[in-house]
This record gives sequence, structure tokens and C-alpha cells, in this order.
Amino acid sequence: MKICVEIYANRMILTSDEHSISVNASEPFTTTRLLVGHFEPAVNCLKECLQQAGFTGFFKRAPKLHIIAREKTEGGLSEVEERCMREVGLAAGARDVDVSTS
Repeated sequence: MKICVEIYANRMILTSDEHSISVNASEPFTTTRLLVGHFEPAVNCLKECLQQAGFTGFFKRAPKLHIIAREKTEGGLSEVEERCMREVGLAAGARDVDVSTS
């Protein structure tokens, strides 16, 4: 199953065929320059989204994520930003992650 994760400043929206969940980060991960400026709070927010939607668990297969940056994307994402978002998805438990701005 492919899950879409839209990232906004300190907020993530997870959408799949069955669910749509919005989670505000308990600890801010956005900085003045970067959408994901703090790695661990972003991972924790995504893990919370996946848990609330029921996509994680002992007998569940790790999901595939499509991460979409919705803010701070003027001029596109740099390689560093793309890799950071990919690593956030993998650290949250995804088996495959692709990143885009649309």
C-alpha cells in the first residue's frame, strides 16, 4: 500500500485509501530556513501519524511512503533536503520512500 505524507511547517498529513490523518508535531521540526530542520522530532511526528492510522504493528508489513513537501519549496528541494526527508521516512519504519514537491 502506498501512503502519501504531506509535510507542512510542524505538521504532517497522512493520506491513504482508507485514512486521512493530520498530526501537529509535539516538538517543532521546522526551522526558519528548512521544512525539516530537526530530524528526530520529524521522525517522531511521522511515527505518530503511522501509528494513529494503524499502519505499524508487529504483524504489519512496512509501508511505502510518498513524501510531498508543501512549504519552503521555492526553487525546488536540494539533494540534502530530499535525502533528509527520505531518511525521516525510513527511520519512521517505511520500506521505501520517494520525495517530491507535488
